[in-house]
Amino acid sequence: METAAPMAVQEFCDAWKNAFRAVLESLGATGLVCAWTAPLSNAAVSPLGENAISTRFHVGRGLQGAAVWVCQKSTAVQLAQLLQMEPLDSAAAFTSIHRLAFAEFLRQIARQVAATWKIQTGNEIDLTIIDPAAAPRLLGAQAAVLEMKSERFPPLSLQFFLDPALCSALAAGPLPKQFAETPQIPASADPQFNLGATPNLALLLDVELQATIRFGQRDMLLREVFGLMPGAVVELDQLVNEPVGLFVAGRLIARGEVVVVDGNFGLRITEVAVANQRAALLDL
Repeated sequence: METAAPMAVQEFCDAWKNAFRAVLESLGATGLVCAWTAPLSNAAVSPLGENAISTRFHVGRGLQGAAVWVCQKSTAVQLAQLLQMEPLDSAAAFTSIHRLAFAEFLRQIARQVAATWKIQTGNEIDLTIIDPAAAPRLLGAQAAVLEMKSERFPPLSLQFFLDPALCSALAAGPLPKQFAETPQIPASADPQFNLGATPNLALLLDVELQATIRFGQRDMLLREVFGLMPGAVVELDQLVNEPVGLFVAGRLIARGEVVVVDGNFGLRITEVAVANQRAALLDL
């Protein structure tokens, strides 16, 4: 890292920090404090241990290299619970559902980073999650510690590692266009996040399911149906101030309030089914 430009590397790290802040605030983390508590330095790598989880990103297109996030499973559980709008419980067992939700949380962070990096530098980058079963390559990496706390959760710490190739790429600046448009993705990269014990689940994540917002319902006689005409009012069984339901593949997964977004109706989620209930969609 001796030849790397500290400013470029720090800007890349700050893009991640700011992305964490933006996503957490969108999830309702009020009074949020998000800061690097340890400066960027040569990584002192130690075994991760059974209570830690690592998530490695391949960085491609305008940059080349890898970035790795490492945290305790209790931290990953709480961030997964936050994404799923569940009560936070750091003592909860780390399950494949938590792994999936934590990966999606980091994927949202990465999308924010890529968008910010393009605005700041005019340089497009790809951030792709690598198979978590692969051991993170931290030899010679630079590392920093990100700490977050808010009124919703106690201090949570994550370690951030940038491998030497990424540091060198940041120091060198954007890749020439002919290389930037043909990113080299390692064969172990899995954009849909391999879940280890349940690898086939990743294959289902792009399956389209019909989502329906239900304001209410009522039973009608056939003669009433034939009697409908313009101006007729059909009274439903739901009060005006009651939340409406979001059904996916016919199953209730969330409730919320109706909003208008750019001239279209939308649903602001206020309640969401627990992870096990949403995982029941896999039985379809």
